[in-house]
Amino acid sequence: MKKIYKERIDRYKGQVQQLRERGIWFSTGRLAAVVASLLGGYLYLDSYETFWIILCVLGVALFLFLLARHTELRRKKKHRENIVLLNQRELKYVQGGKPEWPDGSVYRDPDHLYTHDLDIFGPHSLFAHLNRTVTLRGAARLAQVLADPDRPGVVPARQEAIKELASELDWRHHFTASGMEVEEDPQMTKKIARWLDEKEESASALLINPVTRVILASTAIGLGLYFVLSPTAAHFNWFMYAFGINLILVFSQFKFLRREHKALNGIAPSLQMYGELLAAMEKSDFKSAELAALRNRLKTGEGKASGSLKKLGRLLNGFDQTSNVVALLLTNGLYLYHLHVLQSLYKWKRTHGKEIHDWIEVVGEMDHLVSLGNFAANYPEYTYPELAEEPAYEGEEVGHPLISRAKRVSNSFSLEDFKYMVLTGSNMSGKSTFLKTLGVNLVLARAGAPVCAVKLRVYPFTLLSSMKLIDSLEREESYFQAEVLRLKSIRRVLDKGEPCLVLLDEILRGTNSEDKRNGTRLFMEKVGSSNAKGVIATHDIDIAELADKQPDVFRAYYFESKVVNDQLFFDYRLRKGICTTPNATDLMRAHGII
Repeated sequence: MKKIYKERIDRYKGQVQQLRERGIWFSTGRLAAVVASLLGGYLYLDSYETFWIILCVLGVALFLFLLARHTELRRKKKHRENIVLLNQRELKYVQGGKPEWPDGSVYRDPDHLYTHDLDIFGPHSLFAHLNRTVTLRGAARLAQVLADPDRPGVVPARQEAIKELASELDWRHHFTASGMEVEEDPQMTKKIARWLDEKEESASALLINPVTRVILASTAIGLGLYFVLSPTAAHFNWFMYAFGINLILVFSQFKFLRREHKALNGIAPSLQMYGELLAAMEKSDFKSAELAALRNRLKTGEGKASGSLKKLGRLLNGFDQTSNVVALLLTNGLYLYHLHVLQSLYKWKRTHGKEIHDWIEVVGEMDHLVSLGNFAANYPEYTYPELAEEPAYEGEEVGHPLISRAKRVSNSFSLEDFKYMVLTGSNMSGKSTFLKTLGVNLVLARAGAPVCAVKLRVYPFTLLSSMKLIDSLEREESYFQAEVLRLKSIRRVLDKGEPCLVLLDEILRGTNSEDKRNGTRLFMEKVGSSNAKGVIATHDIDIAELADKQPDVFRAYYFESKVVNDQLFFDYRLRKGICTTPNATDLMRAHGII
């Protein structure tokens, strides 16, 4: 991927430079058009010759044409600059750099049954490595998939969608770059919901009627042209009468304009951005069932969903002219512009009001799938897991996806013939990392994403863990009490009978050794009878000896450390049996404490 990202950076930088050079020509042309229109207007007022007014009008028309083309060119240039930025970020990431996207800290929940323990959200988290979303709904959907996954039956379809997106680098970057144009208004969906729920109190049906507006606008514009061609005081007065009447009619409906503006103020750029994302989806040619279904949800009775959403954005942009006095007077005095906007808003609300929330949901769904597709593309060596129909968890060379390739140590294992792996090992030997490896890869598997393994077969378990609980002064909750409450929550889920994967790391460490040992043994015997599998890490050899008493339920595995040339050495390899080489004294000696 490094070579691909470098090539794309060079290619799109070249396109940006070309567009920049074309922009200079457009700027020069606009300046020439302004000069021509000003010169024509001045000479017309001096001589009243028709040629000069034609030159003035043509200059204005050329200026508006070049302005529109230049605006589109700047949009294209910005889009390609965003693609350059995307590739620069991805290149930095695959070279071992920190992800430059939001890390999901807003979704952190210490009370969740596994996300806090497994570092799913926050700095250096799974979310931080996955997230490439550009919409708030997309980020929320990605967080939901990681913390509260969909039913297992949808995973195969999601895998096919992610595989297809992983192969569509150009489309993915076009989609993401389109969403980087503006920062989404966090209140957009709430504002739209309130607007749609408002009791409609429409403006005068006669005034917003298109026929009425055409007659009034034609009269004002016609009298204005008549005055230009035949400038007399009487003609000017007629024009001003028509101009003033139009303004009075518009201002008579101003309370309705203000109400609509207040309800939807500030969301026009976000709507335009969502419109661009919808347009990218409409132009796609995806074959996977999941992606095709998302595209089909955009079909509407009148035109395209993207066009409809962009139109709403343009209408709301028109409201922004209410703060521009000159534009407000000119556009409404000539052709009652804001009555046109008001009538169009009412029509849009009736036509598409029931569809807009689904469009936003579709964009969010695609947005989070793009993130997972990007993850799959960045790690082509990862594999898509096989989903078992019965509780199972077995894999070859399974590693932690958040550990760099250079430092990662992978292990093969199987929980096929027993329920719980009792894992012993010296300090820093890899027990906690192994538990997180199983948990994080299960989270990825349930999301439909590839996992860090050569091969993995896993049931989509409900995931439960107790690994790094924290006490709470605010809730007057000690560490031990927090742990007891977590174990109670785990028992509550296990008692429902659904297949679970349980990951426990040194439970009951907040009490004395003998009490801890007894409590751990009794808890393990309880969960051993449940419909679950899991791994229980402990330093207590007595606990590991449960494997001899109940081999169909518990099996002993361990990690070890060695002292080589007075230095501690860890190979992080999983072995069968019980660890008999504690290293706390060696660690303290290595750090000069004793």
